[in-house]
Amino acid sequence: MSTRFTTRQLSIIIVFSALGAVTSVPIGHIGNYMKTMLFLPMGSGQILAGLHLIMIVLSSLYVKQPGTATMTSAVKGLTEAVLFSYHGLPVILMSLIQGAIIDAALYIIGYGSTSIILGCGLSAASNVVFIQFFLSKQFPMSAFVLMYILSFISGAVFGGYIGERLYQMVIVRLPKRT
Repeated sequence: MSTRFTTRQLSIIIVFSALGAVTSVPIGHIGNYMKTMLFLPMGSGQILAGLHLIMIVLSSLYVKQPGTATMTSAVKGLTEAVLFSYHGLPVILMSLIQGAIIDAALYIIGYGSTSIILGCGLSAASNVVFIQFFLSKQFPMSAFVLMYILSFISGAVFGGYIGERLYQMVIVRLPKRT
């Protein structure tokens, strides 16, 4: 694998970043709205955390180069900040960390199902780490435990499993590159 990105690969990264940002902003607002529902426990909005990762997974699997997830998530975070994400400017760093975790899993373990699911689970859980330690939100420890569990499961299922299945569905329909 080369370390440089082609124009086609950069275009793919930019398109998936934009799609990810456009979908992440309303997902973040929906997750924030879930906190107002009295019958849902605090932190239940983290069940949507994996949805933020689908476009990063698609970009990483399609380009298959180290750094793709990090680059996709960095551009996604910048675009989200411009689109008035619920998290504001910290969304840039949150997205960058999420992409770096996915890249690390893909680089260390390989581009298989296990690495994608594990990487996305850890990536989604990193969102809670960021909220807990960097944004200094004061919630009970039981709320953080629930948030970690929900975000990991969401990342593994929505970001990892569904993201990879979506890639498999799309890749067989694309014309072969010559």
